[in-house]
Amino acid sequence: MGSIEPDVKVTLKGAPDGMPETVFVTVAELSRDHLKIPFRAGYEHFTRDGAPETADVFVWCDRTKVAE
Repeated sequence: MGSIEPDVKVTLKGAPDGMPETVFVTVAELSRDHLKIPFRAGYEHFTRDGAPETADVFVWCDRTKVAE
């Protein structure tokens, strides 16, 4: 049986109105420089802030719609 990855709290800057400023992601997601978070009828895309001391901060960069 595989191990369950713990969730890590990250901060989202520049998120659209109504989206939470903090979310929980898996350790595997946190290891990437890009997050794709489902929100309403699409996905909000965030990139890592870049500063080593803010490894858990991601900045909004794009939105895509869910394919139908």
